[in-house]
Amino acid sequence: MNYRMQLAGLAVSAFLATPAWADQSGATLAWAEVIEATPVRQEVRIPESGEACWDEEVYREVRARHSATPRILGAILGGVIGNQFGGGSGRDLMTAAGAALGSSVAADQQHRNNPDRYYASTERRCAEQKSWRIEERIIAWDVTYEYRGETYQARVTDAPGDRIRIRVDVTPVGG
Repeated sequence: MNYRMQLAGLAVSAFLATPAWADQSGATLAWAEVIEATPVRQEVRIPESGEACWDEEVYREVRARHSATPRILGAILGGVIGNQFGGGSGRDLMTAAGAALGSSVAADQQHRNNPDRYYASTERRCAEQKSWRIEERIIAWDVTYEYRGETYQARVTDAPGDRIRIRVDVTPVGG
């Protein structure tokens, strides 16, 4: 009887040493020892965006302030001179032409004496900038494992530890 107890204990410990469970398809799940695990790497392009800023020189126009007085005086003076020429309705026409010409000459002289000015200043400019960063990532693992004295290989997505869970499926061959 002692012999039978030892044999039963040995059978139970052998069963527990290789734990196995059944999944939904009826196949048995078990654990196998990992011999080697090699990462499978792939380069991935990762978009990055940020703001790039720089200083840029810009030019601004400062319009000269021009008084209306020289134009008015030019128009009066031109009108007086124009009035000296012609007769009748021609005199009126010469007076108007003299006034327009006098005003124009005064405005031109004022622009020459007091031109518009420009000044340079520095402005901060910023723009959205996109770039790509290349990164190497582990996408899978090539695993060599041993189950019941046989060596197998598989590619898995998660990093294995010392053991890997496997599905053991026994199906009959032939008719």
